[in-house]
Amino acid sequence: MNQRITVSVGIDWADAKHDFHLITPDGQIHAGVFEQDPKAIADQIAAWRKLCPNAIFAVAIEASKGAIVNALLEFDDIQIYPINPSAMANYRKAFAHGGGKNDPVDAKLLSQFIDHYREQLQPLKPNSELTRKIGVMAQDRRRLVDQRADLANELTALLKSYFPAALALKPARSYSGFFLKFLQKYTSLASAQSAGAMQLRNFFHGVGAKSKADGYAKSLIAAVPLTTDAATIEMSVLRVTAVVDQLETLTKHIKRYEQQLKKQLPQHDTYPVVKSLPGAALNMQARIIAALGDDRKRFPNAESLQTASGIAPLTSQSGRQKFVNARWACPKFMKQTFHEYAGLSITQSRWAKAYYEQQKEKNKNRRNAAQIAKRALAYKWQRIIHRLWTSGEAYNEDLYIARLEATGSPLFKQLSETA
Repeated sequence: MNQRITVSVGIDWADAKHDFHLITPDGQIHAGVFEQDPKAIADQIAAWRKLCPNAIFAVAIEASKGAIVNALLEFDDIQIYPINPSAMANYRKAFAHGGGKNDPVDAKLLSQFIDHYREQLQPLKPNSELTRKIGVMAQDRRRLVDQRADLANELTALLKSYFPAALALKPARSYSGFFLKFLQKYTSLASAQSAGAMQLRNFFHGVGAKSKADGYAKSLIAAVPLTTDAATIEMSVLRVTAVVDQLETLTKHIKRYEQQLKKQLPQHDTYPVVKSLPGAALNMQARIIAALGDDRKRFPNAESLQTASGIAPLTSQSGRQKFVNARWACPKFMKQTFHEYAGLSITQSRWAKAYYEQQKEKNKNRRNAAQIAKRALAYKWQRIIHRLWTSGEAYNEDLYIARLEATGSPLFKQLSETA
């Protein structure tokens, strides 16, 4: 059986159409454009197959997801090589010093890049359906949470401008259920005061705030209006009503995502590992599973995970000078996941809290000492998580602390002193 040849293809993608540049093994060049349309993509692949029968097409593209990637994944003879845009930008500068971008030229450079460096790159290996679903749900839920936070801040600012007495109820969050119900019924101080103390107490009883109902009612009745300007109050009420409705809708959909994650997560092979991590609740468990993925070859060691996630610092050296900086060219959500997990672990892990305090003290003269300490802790956690991920073991705090003792770690001494 003849060995299949590999053909290098560069695709510069766009919303509606894509430029391609193909290099055959004997050096022939074929370039063109095809539309972002299922039939057009299938026709283009058929044309490549006719040109290079029995070939594998190594496609370099500056994307790892999206419409064109989803379409190309349907073809067994297509291998997708996602190219980091920063790497491509530097490669482009070698040929166009002005830094200009041109779709056909970029397609050509991508094909040359994959032709020269394919052996050093990893083709895209899609995660299982379950992992992909968990990843999408985790990221989409976070987007909704961020939208809710922005709207909650807007709601607080609006109330400060015309109805500060509502904020005197001190809700745990501006989107708390009882607080949104209150603002739906009483949109201004005048409407609350006209209801009277008894009706207000009955309302708070009905929304589960029985123990505080009397205090809330008295506070609202005694409050002095910030403004009596009719235009200000009327327009603020209109906007508050819109924001409250949006907050209710967002909360409803966030709960739906969480319900789905609660059903899906226990089915995943990595779930026993992430469930054992101290401080990692449902949503963080989903995010860590999505960050790790299924392909163990993608992160053959902890260092590759630390670098890919952007937690590992970027070290550069020139002569006797050495520079260490934060790594910016990385998947932001993935970096955020491990950084936030480090912060959560401080509340549940003895050694993590001790290490965090140790790093804060070490960097106490730096403006962002807390962030530096969390990043250092995330770096340490990634080594642990990678080991658990590859072995399938659950995390055990006592065993880890025993290992710190056995290796004579200064951290164990600090733990013993604070115990």
